[in-house]
Amino acid sequence: MNALSRDITFADLQRAITTQAYPDLLEQLVGLSRSTFGFYPASFAYTISYPWIVSRLNNLPPGSHLLDIGAGVSPVPLFLAKHSIRVDCVDNSKHIRTLPPTEGWNEWGFLDYGTLHPNLTSYHCDITSFSPKTKFDAIYSIAALAHMPRIVREKALQLCRNWLQPGGSLFLILDTIPSTDFIWNRSEGVEIEAPIQHGTIDDVANQLRKAGFRMDEFRVMRSIFKSRTDLLFIVCAAMSVSK
Repeated sequence: MNALSRDITFADLQRAITTQAYPDLLEQLVGLSRSTFGFYPASFAYTISYPWIVSRLNNLPPGSHLLDIGAGVSPVPLFLAKHSIRVDCVDNSKHIRTLPPTEGWNEWGFLDYGTLHPNLTSYHCDITSFSPKTKFDAIYSIAALAHMPRIVREKALQLCRNWLQPGGSLFLILDTIPSTDFIWNRSEGVEIEAPIQHGTIDDVANQLRKAGFRMDEFRVMRSIFKSRTDLLFIVCAAMSVSK
């Protein structure tokens, strides 16, 4: 399949392969994305975020059941499915993607992943309207929670705690406004709410603690090449509920 114009450039990919922490995973994800969708997202941040998520999920036992919040058009669910992991993909995008890809495609949109692999199931709905059939071994979200209004994001975090198996893990990547602690407050170029209302990384940390999570990793990556945002990486474990 020929790469679409949204595809990462050769120069940017080579830079990523030589500088990022998981070059082998990156190359696998790029190949899978190009063969399936015709492109790997041009934003350099995805050379960091996709391999980071996969590096943490790829060692889960075969048959593990995961939830992807805001899946979009991404090689990550398909990569996991090919490694015997089941993934429920939830996305409420107004952009409906139906294969084969066209020139207008990018990483945003709702895609029925079930047409690509039997380990994948897609749900076209808001995450706060989603009703899972079972609890999950892990939940992850790549750059989606920042694009939700604060009240929706906070409700989603509480739901994540309710939906996880005892001892389950939550893996999040959120965009932040560069050189600040404010969560990125725009979606498809439109401001969601003012930065002070949208919240800070400390607000997210406090909400996770309140929801019943223990944070094992919480860090911001600054000054990302060709990126209009910084990235917040979070790894949490669902704490036991005291009786």
